[in-house]
Amino acid sequence: MQQMDADSEQFKQCLSCVSPSDPSYTRAQRFAENPQLSTAKMAPAFVVTALDGSKFNLDAMGGRVVLIDFWATWCGPCNEELPHMKKIAREFAGQPLVIISISWDNDETKWKNFIDKNEMTWVQYRDADHELSKRFDVNAIPHYFTIDSDGVLTSEMMGSGSDVEGKLKKLVARAKASAAKQPPLSSETE
Repeated sequence: MQQMDADSEQFKQCLSCVSPSDPSYTRAQRFAENPQLSTAKMAPAFVVTALDGSKFNLDAMGGRVVLIDFWATWCGPCNEELPHMKKIAREFAGQPLVIISISWDNDETKWKNFIDKNEMTWVQYRDADHELSKRFDVNAIPHYFTIDSDGVLTSEMMGSGSDVEGKLKKLVARAKASAAKQPPLSSETE
């Protein structure tokens, strides 16, 4: 409590105990820089390999807002939301926003074909075993999470994501304002 220097030192000590490849490493590094973040409701740390082969590390999004979309090709409401997701991807192109869609599909070929056919150009990951979904406590889709540029979980929405856009506009504006005040953080995705 109100001992930020001591807290920072504790997080720095944690870094020596964690492998840099562990998703917790980046988070501990951020907590060492800003111990107050450790009291916020943070999204679960994770690293996944996306469909395009790139690594997606939530904690390495450095200054960017993240929208996580849990969905599946066989989910009717998810398919109804697809035009809205595509609109968000277009509208926020070039902005400090990263979208990651996490699919519950078991059939990898069907999933890949659906993404290609529907021109889903943002980060795609297939969570067939639902391990990542469990970490977010997701048991129904569509399901959305917005995460601010500090990694703080700002909202969770189920069903229609129509109010996602307004939340993202505010978070992106805040991320831009914060970036103008500070030097940019690392933009690594590994």
